Formats: sequence, C-alpha cells, structure tokens
Amino acid sequence: MRIPAEIHRFFDIVEGQTLLIKGLPGTGKTTLAFEILNEMCEKRNGMYISTRVDPERLYRTFPWIKEIVPPRNVVNATQSKLLQTLRDIAGGIPTYDTVLDFFRVLFEDVEEMESPIIVFDSWDALMNYVSPIIKEQQSFEQNICEFARDMGIHMIFVSESADLMPLDYIVDGVVYMEHFRIAGTPSSAVRDSMRTRYAREIRLEKLRGVEILQRTFTATLHGGRFQCFTPCVEEVDARIGGDHMRIPDPTEDCASTGIPQLDEITGGLRYGSCNVLEINHGVGKRYYHILTALASNALKNGRAVCIIPSIGYQLSPREIFVPTNVRVVQPQGDDIVSWGKELIGIWDELRERSGRPILNIIGMDAMEFAFGYRQLLNIANRLINQWKETNDINLLVVKTGQESINMAIHVADTYFVVNELNGGLCIYGVIPRTELYNMSMEGGSRICLTPIV
Repeated sequence: MRIPAEIHRFFDIVEGQTLLIKGLPGTGKTTLAFEILNEMCEKRNGMYISTRVDPERLYRTFPWIKEIVPPRNVVNATQSKLLQTLRDIAGGIPTYDTVLDFFRVLFEDVEEMESPIIVFDSWDALMNYVSPIIKEQQSFEQNICEFARDMGIHMIFVSESADLMPLDYIVDGVVYMEHFRIAGTPSSAVRDSMRTRYAREIRLEKLRGVEILQRTFTATLHGGRFQCFTPCVEEVDARIGGDHMRIPDPTEDCASTGIPQLDEITGGLRYGSCNVLEINHGVGKRYYHILTALASNALKNGRAVCIIPSIGYQLSPREIFVPTNVRVVQPQGDDIVSWGKELIGIWDELRERSGRPILNIIGMDAMEFAFGYRQLLNIANRLINQWKETNDINLLVVKTGQESINMAIHVADTYFVVNELNGGLCIYGVIPRTELYNMSMEGGSRICLTPIV
C-alpha cells in the first residue's frame, strides 16, 4: 500500500479538497505529496509549485513523477522568480489583488485538466515571500481554499511547521509526518544504544468526511518512493511445510533462514551457530511466521528439525510436513540434566536419520519456566559445546524481560529483535547491527522485509 486508504477516500469524496502535509524537514512530506499525485492524478494532471527546485533537479530526484507532472507544470516560485512575476502582473508594485491574480492564473491553467491536483512546496516559504504584500495571511489562505473548492481543484500544502496554525482549521485535511525513536527494553547485557532505532510515521490528524480507521501508519521512503504499511493481522497457524517455497542455502556451510532478504543480511545461519530471536511485548503469536519459514525451508533442504516450543506455540506433529524428520520436545521433569541427556539423544537420532546437521528451535522461555534460570545456566555450556561439535544450527527464541537474555546475548552469533510498530511487525539486528525492516506477508506464506528508511 503506497498511501493510506483514508487519503484515497478523502480525495474521492468531492472535487476541490485541500490537504495540509506537515512535519519537520526530512520527514518525507514532498515524497508523500508526489505519491498522492501518482495515486490520484491522471497522467500529466499534476502541478508542482516549488520554492526550492527547478524541473531538472526535481526529475533527477524523482524521475518517476515526470509522467504525472510534466516540465510545463513545474512552476519555479523561488523568491526572486516569484516577486519578479508579481511585479510583471502588477506593472509595478504588487498588491494583495496581484497575489490573488497570480493564483487565479495557476487555477485557470489547470481548470481544463481532469481531476487536477496542485502541490505548493513549501507553503511556508511562499507565504514568507508575499507576507509584506498580503498582510493578512489567514484571510488570504481562506480565499485560496475557497478558490480551490469553487473551481473543483484539489490542493496540497506542504509545511515545514509542526505547530498548530490557522491553516490547520481552514483546510479539509491535515496529515503529519515525523521521525520517532524506538528504544528497545534494555537488559543488563544489551545496552540501550544497541537497541535504539529510528522509524518514520504518518499520522492522519483530520480528513473531513472520512472515517479514520487507523490514525498512524509506519512508513518508508525505500527506493525513493513513499510507502506505508498496514497492520499485521494475528495469525495462529504454525503449520510447517505447506505452500512455502524452497530457498536454497546461501553457501555450503550456511543454512537459509527461509526469508531471502534475511539471508542477504546474515549470509545465512552458519553451521554450529547460535542465533537468537527476541520477541518484544505486543508481538503476540505473529512471530510464528518466522519460525515456520525457517523450519519449513530446513525440511525442504533435507534437514531434520527439533522444536522445543515457546510458551503458547502450539504445534501438533500431525500437522507437520514430513513428520519423521521433526520432533517436538516439551521441557519437563525436575532434573534438567537428565532431560538434557534425553534431548541430546533425540538430536543424535535426527542427525543420523537425515545424515546432516539438524535445525534446533529452542523456546528459552519454556525452558526457563520449567527449570528456572539457574538450572538453565548449568546445562547451557554442555548444549553449546554439543552444537559446535555436531555443526547443528540453533535458534534460541527469547521473550523480552526473560533472564535468559543475559546469557543469550553472550553466546549469540546473530541476534535479532521483533517489535510491534503501529499494529505491524518490524525486525532489526543487534548482531549484526541493522536498521529496521517492516515484516509483511506476501502470497499468504512468504515473508517480505522492507527497509524502513
């Protein structure tokens, strides 16, 4: 989804809608305005009034917008150009009516277009240039919006101000763009700076006549285009196999994660490695897709899989593709050492059956709940040595707030965190350090990661 459905509905209600896009510099306001043009305009029906750039520079930055906004529809409104144009219209010293005439000419140019949209970028700079002439800015803005409604021309005002101003009350819609800081819950082993990331967000403040079903959306400018992300619906089906497409292993000594973009980031999961996936508050069961992709792909690449389910992870052996190559083991009993010996025996059996290193998915929360953190520490070293000797690939699933995180970070070859963000899911790497990626499902079973930039 490029722009929120609410913005689509807003411009479809009636001709002559006025929208204010606000936010600090660098938050993506211009890119959002162009994406709205791309979604809502017919070809060559957009006009861009720029106080910053000429057409040549505009098309170098946004080459994809040229079909919507041809060069003749880009108006250079830098201070010197604008004031000279106003003097030419007035035949001398510009007045309030001169400025109104300038806008009337713009409106007349686009009136013959079908569903035109004019973007003023930035409106603050434009008003700053003409404020000595018009004096009463609020009255002038009211007149401009009335022109738009009378002539049926959509208008978008881009503002660098994050503060409430009179134009907020005059226009029909207001959206706000911002960067915000995501600070993961720190543990004694993971510094806050290692978890801090920054994301981009669009907030729908006002859209007259439109029911706003979701007010905030995570957004990205990846590839020079604006894109917002819909919420990730809760999905409890943890079925392994099914429609998952087989992803080949990246190298001979690394296993694929089952997610192509994650393979690019990590290079795959090395044989004998310990990989940690931390699940933050609010994620719920939606992280199951990651485990399902990993386990399904391991099976399709000829590996056996052993799963120690996290608390709440419900998976029946009857539901598993190739049941003989999968074991689901519940932590139980009072003696973790005896249970650990049985577990190693199961691993040996699976390894012998498949003839290659196996994949272990280990719910550390379930083990910590069953045996306690102290007992878990006692057996951890033995298990890690076993992995190194056998080249098994291991994924430890930990939940934010567990004591086990303090151990996991010190043995991790890779460490990723899954967060809830505006109803969706995002993932980022602590080891290796990465920026945020939005997680979405494509085709029902394939996980797609999109950089949040």
